[in-house]
Amino acid sequence: MIDIHAHLCFGDYDNDMHEILAKCRRELSAVIVGTARYDEGAKALELSRKNHGFVFPTLGYHPTEGGEDPEKIMHLIKANVDKIVGVGEVGLDHHWEKDVSKQEKQKEIFSRFIELAKTIGKPLVIHSWDAESECFEMVKDAGVDAVFHCFSGSRELAKEITERGFYVSISTMVLFSKNIRKVASDIPLDRLLLETDSPFLSPNKEQDPRNYPWNIKLSAAKIAELRGETIESVLRAAKENAVGVFGLKIA
Repeated sequence: MIDIHAHLCFGDYDNDMHEILAKCRRELSAVIVGTARYDEGAKALELSRKNHGFVFPTLGYHPTEGGEDPEKIMHLIKANVDKIVGVGEVGLDHHWEKDVSKQEKQKEIFSRFIELAKTIGKPLVIHSWDAESECFEMVKDAGVDAVFHCFSGSRELAKEITERGFYVSISTMVLFSKNIRKVASDIPLDRLLLETDSPFLSPNKEQDPRNYPWNIKLSAAKIAELRGETIESVLRAAKENAVGVFGLKIA
């Protein structure tokens, strides 16, 4: 199993990171640590260094929470090209940002990250909350590989995305979202990825508000049920896709 997007460098895990990583190693083949800000990215690089071949970082700039200096993150990406497996999360967020002028600024910044990903030959990990169509339009002819992280758009758009050769990442929202279940039912297995977006989207909020990378197995079970597949076939496909698009060299 591979969780392709977990924020393990959030402070939520500071007190028990050792135990969490130990369980991750028992349950998964690898974890891709997604980042949204400079400080998180720097921590992810260090975590990857200490867990070489198991933890793989992507460096990104969140469209509403990334801070005031995307250039600083671009420099961090350029300085660590050989240590990262993707650029992201980056993209657009029209859920929290309704101001049109600020949405245009998001597009300007996203465009720069698209060009950077193309230049360094790394896939984009795209944040696209309520801006899925806009993100797709910006990347569909950009000449980059793209992963639509924590996808929550329509099944029709998911079809367009996968037909373009991009990947749709299904989060643990599949356990409690009818829309995500519809999307997950349709995605070709060779374009499917799995993620938790930990610590968010816990499937057991009443018992534990945090999510964990090993919960992708719960998602895989639900997807297998929806599709009439085996859980093994879903997990195998998602793992092969992750290794392929991110170029993972698992220890």
